[in-house]
Amino acid sequence: MSATQEQPDDQAPRGIVSEIDRPVDFSQIAVLQNETGWDRLRTMFDLSSGFGPELELVKTGVGIGIVLGGLSGGLNYAKQAKMNYIRQNEANYYLKPKEAMREMQDKMALEFFRGGFKLGWRMGLFSGIYVLGTVSGLTYRNKFGIAEHVASGAVAGLLFKINLGVKGSLAGLVVGGLLGLVSGTTMCVGTKAFGITVPEFRYWQHNYWMKEYNEKKAKWDKKRKKELSSAAEESQEQKAETT
Repeated sequence: MSATQEQPDDQAPRGIVSEIDRPVDFSQIAVLQNETGWDRLRTMFDLSSGFGPELELVKTGVGIGIVLGGLSGGLNYAKQAKMNYIRQNEANYYLKPKEAMREMQDKMALEFFRGGFKLGWRMGLFSGIYVLGTVSGLTYRNKFGIAEHVASGAVAGLLFKINLGVKGSLAGLVVGGLLGLVSGTTMCVGTKAFGITVPEFRYWQHNYWMKEYNEKKAKWDKKRKKELSSAAEESQEQKAETT
C-alpha cells in the first residue's frame, strides 16, 4: 500500500492515523467534505469547550499587540520625559545631580507606564480586529487569501485612527489596507511554499482525524461482529448436522 493510499473502511484499523496516510487534498476527506462556510464559522465560535484553535490565534495576536504596543509606547514616552526634564531643569541637573537623577527616573517610570497603557490597549485592539477578521475570512472561505487581510487591516486601521477625525480615519484605512496587503501576500506565498492548507490545519487542530478514525473503527467493529455472529451460527449448524 502506498504512503498516500487510503485504508479501505472494511479493513482493520492500524492504530492512530498518521500524517503519511493522508491524501494530498484534505478537503476531500469525508469528515470535511460536507461542511459549509457557516458550519466552519459556528465551529470556530463554539465556546462550549473553551477557545478553539482559531480563537487561540486571535488571543495570541491580541497579547502580542498589547506587549509590542506597550513597550513601544512606554519607551517613547520615557525618552520624551527624560529630554523634557533635562531641558526644563538644566541648572538643577548639574547642581544636585543625585536628586535630579532620582526625580528624572521617577518621571520616566511614570511616563513609561502611561505611554505603555495608552498605546498597548490600542495596539491590542488593532491586532485583535485584524487577526479575528483574517481568521474568520480564511475559515469561511476554507483557503488562505489576500482579500481578508486587506479588509481586516483597513477596518482595524480605520478604528485605530478614528479619534483623529475623517482625514485620520481615511489615512488609517489606507495604511491598514496596505499593511494587510503585504501581510496577506507574505502568508499566501509562505503557505504555498510549505504546502499548508486551511483544511489540513482544521483536520489536525479540530481532531477530525480522531473522528475519522473512530468512524472507520466503528464500521470495522460492526463488520467484525457480524462475521463472528455468522461464524457462530455456521458452527452451531454443523454441530446439529453431526448429531
